Amino acid sequence: MKIEKLIRTREPYQERLFDSFLIENIKSYEELMEVYQTYKQNHPDKTIILTLDDLGQAEYTSGHACDYNSLLDTEGYDLSGLDKACYDEDNEHLGHLSTPSEYFIIRENFLKQTKGIDFETVCKKDISNSEDDVLDLENINESPLAFLDQQVVMKILPVEQPYEGLTGFPNGYFDADFSPFENYALSKHLFETYNLELFGIGASFLGFIKNDPLKDNELKALVTDLAKLYNTTESEFEKLADIIKNKKHLFLRYTE
Repeated sequence: MKIEKLIRTREPYQERLFDSFLIENIKSYEELMEVYQTYKQNHPDKTIILTLDDLGQAEYTSGHACDYNSLLDTEGYDLSGLDKACYDEDNEHLGHLSTPSEYFIIRENFLKQTKGIDFETVCKKDISNSEDDVLDLENINESPLAFLDQQVVMKILPVEQPYEGLTGFPNGYFDADFSPFENYALSKHLFETYNLELFGIGASFLGFIKNDPLKDNELKALVTDLAKLYNTTESEFEKLADIIKNKKHLFLRYTE
């Protein structure tokens, strides 16, 4: 496996606000998660987020999600006291976010738009759920590596809660998908209810780590939540429940 620091000279521009590392030559999902756990332990005050499926598409839609939702807008913020690199030769702010000292801006812009959105709101999205969609969920949870891009970007974000990792890589751009703020509400619900910790987001999937094995009643409740989330019956997820019962992860689709 090859890991190297990523220097951004192109979109998504928000990645200039934190450290990112490009991971290549991944031999197994377990190997990737060992890297994740190592960086997580080495940065206990931060959140680690990995990209998952279709890196190029995920970066493209994340950039558009930032623009569409004005997440990089500096209006209304005190821009004094930032890193010197944020200012031009006349000591005026450059007009765009370019240093880690400005991360608080994208975070606050994001969190402002999560108000009033909870798990029940997300369930009302009425996202479609075909047989192929259920099969995809079963397959990615059984064999995650087959769905990951050959290149994975690891982001080290200056936030404490795992679901706040979405403030650095917001996704959910198309109308039929869960929005970035609905993904936030979903991820927060799963963390607070089942201790499922968001660790990754791709062009179509969210990835969660199970810190503790789910008890039978918790697994049953989770299946009930998934049925509500995807507007279907619990019986649709019987096989998925068997797959994730003894896994340390859960992958969910946020796109139609």
